[in-house]
Amino acid sequence: MSLFSLPLHPSLVHFPLALLFLGAIASLIYEVRPYTWLKGWGFVSLLIGWILSVPAMITGLVDKSGIEMGTSADQVADQHTTAILLSWVLYGLALYWQYRWQKDESWPRRRWQWALLLIAASAILLIAGHLGGRLVYEMRIGVQPQ
Repeated sequence: MSLFSLPLHPSLVHFPLALLFLGAIASLIYEVRPYTWLKGWGFVSLLIGWILSVPAMITGLVDKSGIEMGTSADQVADQHTTAILLSWVLYGLALYWQYRWQKDESWPRRRWQWALLLIAASAILLIAGHLGGRLVYEMRIGVQPQ
């Protein structure tokens, strides 16, 4: 089932997912409509979501180890894991760029690269969430038999 027979991974994924996605939206809206509160809220939301993703990924890898290798569920779990890790790296890079470049006069020129990075990370996060949903709702991974 899961670490300590508790569904830890499903319990831990929702806050990081929401914080990353909404932080990206807030940050992107700020670039179009510069409300000061959106800038800080977006960055902090992205940072907290990125940090909280670590325990969610660790428990996901523990849960993944319980899936029988070579099955269709294992293939979907591999795709889910790859998408999550890629999304996490892209969000981390976006956070770094935002922190590094906003203090520099090249930000207006580079902000479109940063925005595209946030959009790509968010799209991949949505794909990873869809794959995770397939694991639970279609393939019944992590669901106790009734």
